[in-house]
Amino acid sequence: SIPLGDPRVLHFASPLQAGRLFPREAMNALQTCSFRKLALVVFCFVQGTQAFNNLAPFLGRSIGRKCTLSVCQGNMLAKQPAPHFTPTLCRGGSLSSRSHHRTALAASTATEGTLLPSYSKLAKFSVGKKEVNPVIGLLFLIGAFLWAVVLLPAVIGAYFWSMTFDKLRRRAVDFMVGLWAKGAMVSLLYWPKLTGKDNLPPNQEAVMYIPNHCSYLDIFTLSGIIPRKFKYVSKQEILQIPIIGWAMQMAGHIGIKRMDKRSQLQTFKDTVQAMQNGNSIVTFAEGTRSPDGRLRAFKKGPVKMAIKAGVRIVPVSICNLYRWMPNSAATPLAFPRDVEVKIHPPIDPAGKSEEEVLEYVYKCVDQGLPPYQKALPDP
Repeated sequence: SIPLGDPRVLHFASPLQAGRLFPREAMNALQTCSFRKLALVVFCFVQGTQAFNNLAPFLGRSIGRKCTLSVCQGNMLAKQPAPHFTPTLCRGGSLSSRSHHRTALAASTATEGTLLPSYSKLAKFSVGKKEVNPVIGLLFLIGAFLWAVVLLPAVIGAYFWSMTFDKLRRRAVDFMVGLWAKGAMVSLLYWPKLTGKDNLPPNQEAVMYIPNHCSYLDIFTLSGIIPRKFKYVSKQEILQIPIIGWAMQMAGHIGIKRMDKRSQLQTFKDTVQAMQNGNSIVTFAEGTRSPDGRLRAFKKGPVKMAIKAGVRIVPVSICNLYRWMPNSAATPLAFPRDVEVKIHPPIDPAGKSEEEVLEYVYKCVDQGLPPYQKALPDP
C-alpha cells in the first residue's frame, strides 16, 4: 500500500474522498499526524460521517499544503501555492503506482459528472445506446426550433443586407444566430456564468477560440454567452439541419467532413481565409465530443490554422455542461445548472513552436475544468 501523504501519488479533492477510496492508505496517513489530530479523527469516526466532513478541511491543510497549481497568466504558466487539495499528479513513483491512482481518480470523479436531480429520472428511457428524457427534450426542441422559425425572416433579411454591405464577415447574421442561441438556453431555463471576460479580445480583432467539447449544448452556450461574433468549424451534417443549419450557412460557418481528407484540406483553407477576412473562429481541437466528459488530446490543425492566419488563440473552458447532456444522451436529461464558461488569456503564436502553443492552450483549458472533466494523468 502507498501512504496518502506520499508526494509521488495523486492528491484527491479531500481527505474524506481519499478515505472512501483507500481506507488503508488513509489510516497510514493518519499515523503520521500528531496525537491531537489522531484523537480528533477517532472522535469523528465515533460521531459519524458528518463530523468527519467538518474535520476534512482541517486535516487537508497539513497533508496537502505543498501541492501546487499551475495558473495561466498572460503567455506563461505560473505556479502558485494551492489553497487546498487539487487533482495533481506529481512526477516520480513507479509506473504501476501512477496507473493505479489514475484509475482511482477516474472512478472517484466519474460519479460527480453523472449526478442529476431526481426529477430527471421521470419518464426517462433509452433508444438504442442513447438516453432520452422526453419532457425536457421536447421543451428544448420546441424552444430551439420555435426561436429558429420566429427569427428566420430576420435572418434572411440580415443575410441579404450582409451580402450587399458586409459580405466577408456577415455580422448581422451572426447577431441573429446569437439571439437564437440565447432563446434556446432560455427554453432550458439556464444561463451560464461567464468568467474571464477581461481576457476577450477587442470586438474587431479576429482570433481563434479553442474550447473543450463534451456536449451538443456547447454551441448554444458559447454563441449565447460570449459577447463576440464568430463562426464555427462544424460537422457538415449540422449545416444540413433544416432552418438551424440554413442559418449557420447564411452566417458563413465552415463545414467539414471528418473522414474526407480533401474536405479537411478545403476546410483548412476556408478557415484561414475567414480569419484573414476579419472573422473569429471557434474550433474544437479534440475533433469530436468527449465520450466521458474528460478533456482529450488536442489536434495540431487549429494551431496551424491560427499560425497561418497570424491570429491569437483564446483558450476556453466549458464547465459542468457534460452532465446535463452527455455523449450518451439524445436530449438534455435535466435543466442545466452551475454551467460556467471560462475565458483564458490569449496567446500570440508568432515566434513560438506549434508544440509550445498547443501545450499552453491545453493546460489552460484543462486547469479551468472541474475535477471530473480534467484530463487524466498519463499512465
